[in-house]
Amino acid sequence: MITTRPYDNPFTPSFGEVPSFMAGRSEIISNLVRAFDSSRRSPYLSCAITGARGTGKTALLSFAGREAEARGWICVDASALPGLLEDIYERALDAASHLLDSSDSPRITSVSMAGAGVSWEYPASEGGNWRTRMSRLLEELAEFRTGLLITVDEVRPDLDELVQLVTAYQHFVRENRRVALLLAGLPRNMSALIRDESASFLRRAQSVTLGLLPSFEARLAFERTCALAGKEVDDDALDVAVEAAGGFPFMVQLVGFRMWEAAVDDESISAAAALEGARLARLEFTERILGPTYRELSPGDRAFLRAMLDDDDVSALGDVAHRLERGNSYAAQYKRRLLDQGVIEEDFDGMLRFAMPGMREFVEERPAKGTL
Repeated sequence: MITTRPYDNPFTPSFGEVPSFMAGRSEIISNLVRAFDSSRRSPYLSCAITGARGTGKTALLSFAGREAEARGWICVDASALPGLLEDIYERALDAASHLLDSSDSPRITSVSMAGAGVSWEYPASEGGNWRTRMSRLLEELAEFRTGLLITVDEVRPDLDELVQLVTAYQHFVRENRRVALLLAGLPRNMSALIRDESASFLRRAQSVTLGLLPSFEARLAFERTCALAGKEVDDDALDVAVEAAGGFPFMVQLVGFRMWEAAVDDESISAAAALEGARLARLEFTERILGPTYRELSPGDRAFLRAMLDDDDVSALGDVAHRLERGNSYAAQYKRRLLDQGVIEEDFDGMLRFAMPGMREFVEERPAKGTL
């Protein structure tokens, strides 16, 4: 757990920051920690983590990296961008510099007294492709009984280097290297990557989907985070905060941050401070999460969401298809797209509901054929 000075704001509504209290993620965290500790290979050393924006994917990667480093692993954090492979290699060399012989400077072997010059000895060229260089690095780390964790955020199925990484990683695993790979991204991007035949190894990786937090977990997150920083929260304030967050991990941090600021000079957070924090958080959430998500939706996606507005809470696919004046198979395509993007969710009975807090109201405010 991370502790702070009294009255410092302990909430972290910033990209990738690890919260003081990781609510609702105890199972995956426990599995990852055991995997890093184990002398045998765990399925959780190869993990595909998905979830909508704001569900804590990046924070989980950061947390996993800290836990791995605490157990002696070398950790490399990367983003799915051009230059990915070399970035991973260079970062791994840098992170392991305290273990590896990184001397790469030429040295003098002789000096000619006749003025002919100086003879130099240069280190052998690394040579080989990325996979062979990484294999040599992993061999050197193995001498210290050290593993390498690679985390890649915001996976993109159109990035060839990401496919190359997954392919090479498969060989590292088969060669019994002590290596782990955690990938995180939006469901639709992860699904597209896994469908690539060259990355089919990921179909056997551990799949983790980050969704909404149960109300008791969100409440615990508010309580524990405030307590760690030395401030109490009134019960009524907790009720307000939990309702405003809607179980969305990013909103927990955002509501918590804003209500703390509203009561920054007080010994406890009141319901009034929580209400003000919730109001400001909703405005910010709309700008940072709902707006960008909605802009990426196709006209068909948006039409599906508007067809759900006629229902009070949950929607049946058949009713949505009827309102769209289309067949169930047509509507099912858009249902899958919206599920993959984390905009809606489906319960065990096949009923659909909005998954992102405030998205229903956001869609209601949009013109039927417009954008933002």
